[in-house]
Amino acid sequence: MTVRALLSLLDEIDREGGPDAARNNRLHLLSERTSPMTTAPATQHQTAAALTAVPRAAGPAQPQPPSVGQLLAWADNHTDEEIRDQSSRARLALAGLRRRYDTDKELTEIGTEAERLEQRLAEIRAREAELAPAKQKKARTPVDYPAAEVRAWAAEAGMPCSPTGRVPKAVVDAWRAREQ
Repeated sequence: MTVRALLSLLDEIDREGGPDAARNNRLHLLSERTSPMTTAPATQHQTAAALTAVPRAAGPAQPQPPSVGQLLAWADNHTDEEIRDQSSRARLALAGLRRRYDTDKELTEIGTEAERLEQRLAEIRAREAELAPAKQKKARTPVDYPAAEVRAWAAEAGMPCSPTGRVPKAVVDAWRAREQ
């Protein structure tokens, strides 16, 4: 939404009953009835509203509205407290829109950069896989003792030994020392 469109919407809200009408959802904005900006097909309700809308009288060309800064300065110095409040709310809304715009822009740039870097990293990893020699599988050292017999001996001798996995070296050494 452009600043001009936002100002136009604020003016229309003022003509249709002001912020109070907006809060209570009692606005019947012209832009809701006949919006040349919408690209979606008009609903039956929108079409009926557009047909019943009273066209504005053609008259002399409308003067250019003041810039946002001029309008806010005028509202800040206005004697009506409600106008000054609208100025404050408009400033807050514009500040929020600017922050969100900047954030969205930065997020888009970050996302684009992340995609580019991920693609580059995938290319580098693929090239690394092409160049790297095949890894040799680590050969297991064969067990040179009967594991079941060593476990049985360890149980009789009162030495701690797990019933599964490798037999601890201390147990195997004690078993071998006993045979000699």
